[in-house]
Amino acid sequence: MDFERYYLDLFDMLNSCCKKIASGKYDKADSERLFELSKKGRYPSILAELAESFGMMLVKVEAREFEKSQMIEELGAAKARLEGYSQKLETLIEEYCPEQSPTD
Repeated sequence: MDFERYYLDLFDMLNSCCKKIASGKYDKADSERLFELSKKGRYPSILAELAESFGMMLVKVEAREFEKSQMIEELGAAKARLEGYSQKLETLIEEYCPEQSPTD
């Protein structure tokens, strides 16, 4: 077996996965490949450690993206409630203070 070629192919695979992840254009197979490469004892330790580090970065980035999407949803719901309150206040002002309402 040509160990040099084997190692180069493994690092090329890791590099390819990391490039896709860095560009944001990756799929489940890419992340699974990355986590496969992180198996110590099955792959060279330096490669497995690098793959594990990149895998942890991926997990943290995905967690942050999830948190941000949740926050965006919460802000959207809060905005809708505020707009509803504002409309209700405008209606009440027009009801109780007709002289304050703008004339057309």
